[in-house]
Amino acid sequence: MSLFKRGGVWWYDFQVRGVRVRESSGFASKADAVHAEALRKAGLIQSNGKLEVKIPETRFGEFALTEFASWSENEHRDHPSTHQRYMRSVKVLARYFGQRTFDTITSAEVERFKIARCGERRKFAKDGRCVTPAATNRDLAVLRILFNLAIRLKKAQTNPMTGVKLLVEHNLHMRVVSPDEESAYIPAASQPLRDVAIMILETGMRPGEVFHLRRGDVNLEIGFLQIPQGKTLFARRTIPLTSRALTVVSHRVSEATTEWVFPSPNNPHRPIGWVRKAHIKALRLAAINPPFRLYDLRHTALTRMAMAGVD
Repeated sequence: MSLFKRGGVWWYDFQVRGVRVRESSGFASKADAVHAEALRKAGLIQSNGKLEVKIPETRFGEFALTEFASWSENEHRDHPSTHQRYMRSVKVLARYFGQRTFDTITSAEVERFKIARCGERRKFAKDGRCVTPAATNRDLAVLRILFNLAIRLKKAQTNPMTGVKLLVEHNLHMRVVSPDEESAYIPAASQPLRDVAIMILETGMRPGEVFHLRRGDVNLEIGFLQIPQGKTLFARRTIPLTSRALTVVSHRVSEATTEWVFPSPNNPHRPIGWVRKAHIKALRLAAINPPFRLYDLRHTALTRMAMAGVD
């Protein structure tokens, strides 16, 4: 008998009538695995005809970075930011579950992942803050979707997310930027962050909507722009441009060489993807404390609109 442990579960590896049998016992206990191996071997010896041997399951990381990635890209081709969000979680999940096969990932292992993930330090936090419950829940949501796809493709039998509860999120913080903070932040921001920030403050657009703005979405003659795509019906809307926003868009449209109003500096045929580093630098140069998130500029715009009586 030859037993080895992988991902907390014992596997057996033996030959019957010249056919190699390499399968998971499904047990974390070696004694149970030995018993399971003996039963499996006896059943194969007593069986008649050709041996039916299980095909070893695909490892999680291999499936996540190939089949799931391709599926996600195709499924969300109209919403590339969703695909990018999924792939950020896939990298996290592959780091933890990468070498394991689907049958070795249990609900108990997912609970251990929750604990480990919440204990990790945030990538860009210099104050030692850990990953938030909200970020962990996004990873768990992708894990559920990934396993559902694996089940449909006959790569997995069960979804370990069944019965796993998401963490309680505390997303009550909302920062409204003051006029003085805006006056310090905008000059300190480099391009394209400066124009992105102005567009958010003047229109209330989401950062991702500004990033993916196309020249065809803008009508400079009447001073409007359209958001043709969105996850909800209300996300697809027409937005009037203030004089400040119109100035920014007019300049960028006249300078654009591709369809994107905010092209990537590395590839003008793609939109910019993020301005996090520039945002952090602008906050530091403007000496703004406590800091605010880029998305808080949208909160600021909508708050100002509400105070002005805008529906």
